[in-house]
Amino acid sequence: MKCKYFASFAVFVTLFALDYLLHGLLLKDLYHQTASLWRPEAQVKSMMWYMWIGYLIFAPVFVCIYSKGFEDSKGRIGQGIRYGFWMGILLSVMPNLICYAVMPIPLKLAVCWIVGETIKYTCLGTVLGFAYKK
Repeated sequence: MKCKYFASFAVFVTLFALDYLLHGLLLKDLYHQTASLWRPEAQVKSMMWYMWIGYLIFAPVFVCIYSKGFEDSKGRIGQGIRYGFWMGILLSVMPNLICYAVMPIPLKLAVCWIVGETIKYTCLGTVLGFAYKK
């Protein structure tokens, strides 16, 4: 059970860092170009605790799903990479294409979200593969 706590913590920290890298740095200019769609920065900062709650719920669920399909006979890292990649496809393609269809965002932003989120989840899966031991 300890390994699940450690793995959840590792996913939580990595998720925070990767979200900051993707959304806070890499996509910052695209967000500024579409500023009318988003909350003002001060308001986002005051509501950051919602994001923390989301991370706190996401990390152990991500680990739990991984643990249900974990196979001792296969390499941990390879399983983590595959899991993260497929979770990335699952969690990024449909929602972001729907956002593009219903929100006036540039296609470039939707594509960046899909690619960036898929890479992010693949990285999370890799970290999970390193951190998780049955």
